[in-house]
Amino acid sequence: MSADIQEAGMLIYYIASGGHHLLQSCTIEGRILEGLYSLEHVQDPITKDLVKWMINTNPNERPTVQQCLAHPFFWSRRSKIDYLKEIGNQVEVKNYRPLLARFVVLLHELDRDVGVATWMEWKNKFPPELVQKMETVKRNYSENTAGLLRFIRNLHEHHREDTGHIDLMAIFPHLFGGVYVFADNRGWNSRFGLREMFQEEEEEVPWPVAFLSSPA
Repeated sequence: MSADIQEAGMLIYYIASGGHHLLQSCTIEGRILEGLYSLEHVQDPITKDLVKWMINTNPNERPTVQQCLAHPFFWSRRSKIDYLKEIGNQVEVKNYRPLLARFVVLLHELDRDVGVATWMEWKNKFPPELVQKMETVKRNYSENTAGLLRFIRNLHEHHREDTGHIDLMAIFPHLFGGVYVFADNRGWNSRFGLREMFQEEEEEVPWPVAFLSSPA
């Protein structure tokens, strides 16, 4: 089964990279154990995270089928938005103030992982009347990733009627991946409210269960 997971990881990379092989040698196992592989043809951090886990040099540390299916790579749009909402409600994001030194470095790292192209002037990517509606004298959202995440959280929590015509995944295509990398590196994904989102599902999911579960 561990070997099947490894092969599935290489298949996912092949598909996601548009037909590039993870390895160019027939000595696949040896090259993986030596770390002689590259993920350069896939830019999405979520895909990279899953593939690296599935081809782990230690077979015992590779995920199970259900762990693979619970990975954000297979999440729906709704689950991704729920995740961003939960990150936007973390204390560091919720209480972010530019002058509070203990938050500045942390959230600068968040901006870095997400990428400046995503959050720079993010308010201009929403309808101006919506931004005006949500911003008040007492609440003004920062022009950084923390401000964007808090805006997303409050938008979906308090103004659901305005979310139907807003496609966050299309407006901010790199936001989810960057936020996931940051939160995972910081250990946030193991926090209450977030770790439940990574729970293994018991029900069957069509693909890639058949491939992953096939006998060796």
